[in-house]
Amino acid sequence: MRLVRRPRPVETPRQGDARARRHATLEWELGDQYCSQRGCGQKTGLACSYTDRHERPCPTAWCPEHRYITRGAVFCPSHGRLLDGTADEFRSTVRVDLGNAVPMVLTWAVQEVDAEVSTAMLQLALEWQEALVLDPVHFALMGVHRLRTWERAWKICDSAGPTLRVSVVIEEARPGFVEGRINARTVVTVAVPWHENHGFGEPPATRAEARSQALEFRETLLAALIRGIAEWRRDNLGDRSPMETALRGVAWHGSPSAAGGAGAI
Repeated sequence: MRLVRRPRPVETPRQGDARARRHATLEWELGDQYCSQRGCGQKTGLACSYTDRHERPCPTAWCPEHRYITRGAVFCPSHGRLLDGTADEFRSTVRVDLGNAVPMVLTWAVQEVDAEVSTAMLQLALEWQEALVLDPVHFALMGVHRLRTWERAWKICDSAGPTLRVSVVIEEARPGFVEGRINARTVVTVAVPWHENHGFGEPPATRAEARSQALEFRETLLAALIRGIAEWRRDNLGDRSPMETALRGVAWHGSPSAAGGAGAI
């Protein structure tokens, strides 16, 4: 089985040791600011290192227990997970505005459906004898109006590019709605259930109602994507019996140049 992976910089043992030492130092380094974690009264916080595209710094600080460390710096949990969850090629060029919860909401939405969609796409890739490419959450300007959009995509690709592309998308102009797309065609639009971290939607009256809204969101989005994959298979493969095949390649973190230009929108 051939693995298709994005090239990564080779790290020497010395660089790796230095990175580990820096990480360990930041884990326990004490600052002099109050921690921004709700309910934490520790005055040992270090400032979040994140700055947005307008060069505005994140105003939070975090104690050793609640800080997030990545890329040799301290971040708040939201911005740290954002940096770790987006593609390398976008990290230095696309910085999310402070208060923009769209990438974090999209990351959560993807986690709700990722296992099932990945399994369905992997099975189809095996049957179709093509490569499965999984793109991380990333930013793009889409359509003739160049809409600011965040998306996560699963792609089945041959040497010419994507054969089937499934994506979960949020446009910054409509942050309260998640779209599921099959080959750029929207098959479902689902309202984001309310959460105090983003404030989209109507607050539920009870915790039980909140859990019900989250479950309904997951089931609606997942059902539409799985149905779209099945319909594409029916229209393109017919009732052909699965063959004995081997997966040509899997790229868990694709890039716009991977698999013969498979990242093209």
